[in-house]
Amino acid sequence: MTYDTDDARWAAWETRDRAADGAFFVAVRTTGVYCIASCPARPLRQNVVFHDSREAARAAGFRACLRCKPDRVAA
Repeated sequence: MTYDTDDARWAAWETRDRAADGAFFVAVRTTGVYCIASCPARPLRQNVVFHDSREAARAAGFRACLRCKPDRVAA
């Protein structure tokens, strides 16, 4: 499956799709963290922004989630 649109990424996030882990990263504006698709966190859609890499999320000012530990996932 490809995750090339925000709608496809959101769908993967909503279903906690482990196949999407590492394909993109989910950053949450209200908490300042970025996650993998299978993270149990459930922010509101308006608070989410997607990044193609963990480096892009970090460059945007986000830090790794302590729940899902996205830096441990191969990208």
